[in-house]
Amino acid sequence: MKIDPVLFDTLDALARDGWEEAEVFAKKGRSRTLHFSLSHPVTSLRQEEGWAARAGDGRKSFFYAAHGTPVPDTLWPEADGKGLRLATARPIPQWNVPSSLDAPLVGESEAQALFEGLARELDHEFPGARLLAGHLDDGSSESQLVSRREAVAIYRHRVAALMVEATAPGGRQQRHGPLSQTLTMVAKDARQLNPKAIARRLADRLLIAQRGQAPHRDRGEFLLAPDVFVPLLSALTPLWIGPKADQRAAAVADLAGRLGSRALTLIDDGRLPGGILEAPTDGEGQPTRRTVIIEEGVYQQPLLSWSQTPSRPALASGCCHRPSWRDLPVQGPSHLYLKPDETTSVASLLSGLSRGYYLLSCDGVPQIDFEKRRFRLPVSGFAIADGQPTGSISRAELTGTLPALLSGIQAKARDLTFFMASVGLIGSPTIRLRGLELRSRA
Repeated sequence: MKIDPVLFDTLDALARDGWEEAEVFAKKGRSRTLHFSLSHPVTSLRQEEGWAARAGDGRKSFFYAAHGTPVPDTLWPEADGKGLRLATARPIPQWNVPSSLDAPLVGESEAQALFEGLARELDHEFPGARLLAGHLDDGSSESQLVSRREAVAIYRHRVAALMVEATAPGGRQQRHGPLSQTLTMVAKDARQLNPKAIARRLADRLLIAQRGQAPHRDRGEFLLAPDVFVPLLSALTPLWIGPKADQRAAAVADLAGRLGSRALTLIDDGRLPGGILEAPTDGEGQPTRRTVIIEEGVYQQPLLSWSQTPSRPALASGCCHRPSWRDLPVQGPSHLYLKPDETTSVASLLSGLSRGYYLLSCDGVPQIDFEKRRFRLPVSGFAIADGQPTGSISRAELTGTLPALLSGIQAKARDLTFFMASVGLIGSPTIRLRGLELRSRA
């Protein structure tokens, strides 16, 4: 991959206009989208290309964005923004472009086969259930950046996003007709999406919604599926990201300074092998890297951008992203995840649960009170006795203190699963923990 010379031409034009700080960013991409419904599928192919320029000095700046390729003789807007300082180029470790990026977009027939296979598997897992709707978006993009600070970056991304909705007959708690459940998931390639696994997740959710009972107040042990723990990790990002994150985390730590159990190792990795957003640089041309935020319960460092570590650039994580050519860089994780245990299966964690709950889905937004160090999370799942489900629970709430949540993690499985966040991806395996409380949700 090579930088398009027109980016350098545009950067030279900005320099001739006297701008001390200037960068040119360009991005192009294509995606295939398939909408599935009971009536008929609709497929579309979309291509887009655009670019943006930032320029300024210590007193003022401007941002300009447009469709197409960069144009050196652009009439730039008035510089009415704050002073601008761009990132200085840093050495970028060797990077081998993943071969998976060269795979073609999923074909229309392949996408249709995915939904048809999912519908069959769902009917097998839960007779009477139907696939109501689905949306698959499979896309690829290439981004390029050059700046007067000698930053030169080029990287590619590939992502497939799937949303499916299924319906089933209403249960005894459902007096208003059929019930429905929705799942969203991401993969690097749409061909990695497994219809049988997706159908099982949908069937479990439909079964819980159909038969679930509100639980009595209980403290037992808990298994939290990735769908449940990831929203909590996401809601706790003030503890993981930014220059004051370590101070906020210290307020949650115990008297010995530990933030969590030895099973808690939290990592962000912009170069995660096979990761959806793996890349050599971030959206400002800074090298990405593996950043250990918490290691075996001990806080190491927060996720920091280059501008937050001016005197110690080695601490910077390369964590500024450009979701679109229309966007300014925004700080966030690349692949923030709880480190899994590759030797442990979900089944082994479940079989070791003598009495407790296997929570499969998050039914709303977590509520975090950092001042009181408490959280509340609406959940649903199964009651467990001797490793076997004894009934479905719904309209439940998992609650407790933040120290209990982080120090209560006892074990982890190997099923690391990522979900899209507002910026980047956040992932977790299934975890076993104790020290929390389950209660009926009002």
